[in-house]
Amino acid sequence: MRNLYLTAAGMLMTALFAQGQILTSDPPFPTQDDVITVYYNTTSGNGELAGAIPVYAHTGVISNYSAGPTDWQHVQGNWGTADPNVIMTFTGTPNVFSIQIQPESFYGLNPDEEVSKLMFVFRNQTGSLVGRNQDGSDIYLTIYPPGFNASIVEPGLPSQLAETGEVVSISCAASSNAALTLSINGSEVASAAEATSLDYDFSSATPGEFLVEFTASNGLETVTDQMTLVVLPPVNTAASPPGTIDGINYLSSTSVRLQWYAPNKDFIFVVGDMNDWQYDLGYMMNRTPDGNTWWLDITGLTPGVEYRFQYSIGFEGMRVAEIYADKILDPWNDGFISETTYPGLIDYPTGLTTQPVSVLQTNEPAFNWTDGSFQRPPKERLVIYELLVRDFLSDRSYQSLTDTLDYLDSLNVSAVQLMPVNEFEGNDSWGYNPAFYFAPDKAYGSEQALKTFINECHARGIAVILDMVLNHSFGQNPMVRMYFDQESDACNDPWGAPSPENPWFNECTRHDFNVGYDFNHESQRTRDFCKRVLGYWMEEYHVDGYRLDLSKGFTQNYSVGNLAAWADYDQSRINILTDYYNHMQAVEPGCYVILEHFADNDEEQVLAGTGMMIWGNLNYQFNEASMGYASNLNWGNYQARGWSQPHLITYAESHDEERLNFKNLQYGNSSGSYDIQDLATACARLEMAHALLIPLPGPKMIWQFGELGYDYSINYCPDDGTIDESCRTAAKPVRWDYLSEEPRFRLYKVVSALNHLKQTYATFSTNSYTYDVGGFGKRLILNDAAMDAVVVGNFGVTGFTMIPGFQHTGTWYDYFTGAALEVTDLNAALYVNPGEYHIYTDQLLPVPVLETGVAEDRAVASEGVKLWPNPAGELVQLAAPYSINRIEVRDVSGRSVYNTTGLNVRNTQIDTGTWRQGVYFVTLSGAGRTDTVKLVKE
Repeated sequence: MRNLYLTAAGMLMTALFAQGQILTSDPPFPTQDDVITVYYNTTSGNGELAGAIPVYAHTGVISNYSAGPTDWQHVQGNWGTADPNVIMTFTGTPNVFSIQIQPESFYGLNPDEEVSKLMFVFRNQTGSLVGRNQDGSDIYLTIYPPGFNASIVEPGLPSQLAETGEVVSISCAASSNAALTLSINGSEVASAAEATSLDYDFSSATPGEFLVEFTASNGLETVTDQMTLVVLPPVNTAASPPGTIDGINYLSSTSVRLQWYAPNKDFIFVVGDMNDWQYDLGYMMNRTPDGNTWWLDITGLTPGVEYRFQYSIGFEGMRVAEIYADKILDPWNDGFISETTYPGLIDYPTGLTTQPVSVLQTNEPAFNWTDGSFQRPPKERLVIYELLVRDFLSDRSYQSLTDTLDYLDSLNVSAVQLMPVNEFEGNDSWGYNPAFYFAPDKAYGSEQALKTFINECHARGIAVILDMVLNHSFGQNPMVRMYFDQESDACNDPWGAPSPENPWFNECTRHDFNVGYDFNHESQRTRDFCKRVLGYWMEEYHVDGYRLDLSKGFTQNYSVGNLAAWADYDQSRINILTDYYNHMQAVEPGCYVILEHFADNDEEQVLAGTGMMIWGNLNYQFNEASMGYASNLNWGNYQARGWSQPHLITYAESHDEERLNFKNLQYGNSSGSYDIQDLATACARLEMAHALLIPLPGPKMIWQFGELGYDYSINYCPDDGTIDESCRTAAKPVRWDYLSEEPRFRLYKVVSALNHLKQTYATFSTNSYTYDVGGFGKRLILNDAAMDAVVVGNFGVTGFTMIPGFQHTGTWYDYFTGAALEVTDLNAALYVNPGEYHIYTDQLLPVPVLETGVAEDRAVASEGVKLWPNPAGELVQLAAPYSINRIEVRDVSGRSVYNTTGLNVRNTQIDTGTWRQGVYFVTLSGAGRTDTVKLVKE
């Protein structure tokens, strides 16, 4: 006789953790070869389709062809249409619909395909209403192997909660006649000698855990299924021990204390790896006397082991992850993260729960920080490089970002500003849809890889600033989910709204630019949470400060429908931001705080006076100037705004704005042979734009690849190459091969030289200067006891004369050429060609090297040395007219990436598969000859 022991988690015919019976089937134990009638009750699960007629199925399968547990195959149903193939039949029973499926023919299965689940979501005709599980996950129907099957059908969970005295109906079924027995805690309570079903009503006046075991035997096989009924005791009331904070409190190498703020909840269980994801009275949380906070000590943990867990709240069984956890597992997206990007990522507990899962680990290895001597660059000399990891590197990883620091170091930036990297929804995002605030998003790599990047930045004197989104959050955030009303139409949102009792979020947004759900920064709970977030990344990850996204939204003043009112001077908003700023300075004195504000200048002036820096968007003005049209750049000058502190971060490009070179090449002005739509001219215009931006006193910002004249529109659609606003946040091409184009490489070198000036000479941080930038002839005049400087540029498309504005007569030097200019008349005009610019200083400075070497590299390749293919993919072939003894490859920053000697061959190949995209210089040596050839890696 063969014994089959089946767990409820693997054999349920109901959807996991759904309320009640969402799907039933005829036959009740369907196999892949059966004709299966699937029944769906529209009031079950999320209940969104209750009362809807007609109802359509959207369905696929999970099979041995699936890449993971959510990878649907052979999807059937054309969404939003009256598709006759998936319309369901009304059974006559209110809200119950059916559809008949023979898996092989209905789905078009492959001959060797083995199906384990039929997957479903349901919809009305338009798709505006969608039926899913209560937690929003997909619904499935288990497909059984051929043969004898049996299980506990109801309750359809591995563990079930009940109140004392509550009657729980237990229903068991077998696929054919068998001897059936049901026992509870080892005592038989029901049996049948030959039957296909067995029912029993259970209740207990005493709290406790009751093991329910069902056995079916047909004489040849015995199948056993188990589940646990947990009859609840009263919640234990006890104050949490002194010093306990919300979140994970590590007590020892084997114990933790969890604390969770959740007012007005009936009870909470911890479920996870420590209790096999089942309800266990030993993991029922204590409630503090005020009724608001829950806590539990967990012991017996294995040091260094990662434990996955959630909180299960009330009888509805809402599962939420720990908002303060530093690692979050995502059931929808983790499967797409490669082992290379995140080595050893612990698996999501598929089949055991749904929704995001938190991770705790005692004795987690400490990171070896070596940045104790790092000094943050002064605010007034900051040149910030804003980047999105996703669009900066082909493999989108922190590891490659660390490997690219030579490039940023050579660019002479003083800070890197990362677009949001805390756990956001999905893997492919700008990051402004945050869900969890203490966990780095794993799409870019591990916590250790991020810390390594920051540590290496500090070793090079480069600060790291995080873009932090505290205006809003999205629906995966537990603080949203715990207090949310899906039926609410108060805010005209079809998804519902936070409930009025939510301690952190407004029921409805307070301003027009809000996305997601709006934080209430007047709430003390929100303030406390945000301060924890802001302190955490500085202490744990050594970040040097934040850009606070949409900081103008940190107000409770209602302005929906009135953008002007939103921007008006708001003392309450000043108070909130000042409170956060003071907290950050207390945690990490001297940290940077940057506001994306765009409010009334008087308000920004007050905020800048506290020490905060404010984004200064000059994209439109610099775009017009770069294209050769009239513009005035003066609003990028902090003194023109009446500010006493140089805390305006002026920029010509950001992630939110159109790329200058896209507009140069598409709409640039021209006159005669001078045409800004020519690439070389367009890049030269960007040199001039940066010359009038970077040296202006006050911090500055560059958007990634702006230093290479990136020319894809912000609205570029990668799938078809069109320009459409719907593609604004879509991934953009990564173009490291731009470095092989002479005008772009020269632009990089010019920007690097300008950044060097900014960080090296006090002249470019002076408070004594004139910024005359209203006409086509623009100039910046800087006064300093050590050195005076004058910057001039012709932003028109025809030549003219202009007075540079030299402060004194004598010898002046062109920074980029070292050429001396004798000034005898301060009013003498200088003829300036279109696009011509100069930086003059009254001290001779080291002349930057601007030659790109691109043309020379091409010439070398024609002298018998060959590389192919070029651009290269995974491998590159090399050949020379002599015996090669040594090969060395360096990237554009000079870092050696490949070195080998003792070859004595004329032909060989190099594996370039692990190299990042970009330009490399391959040096071959042998027979008394050395050649350098440029190689582009795609």
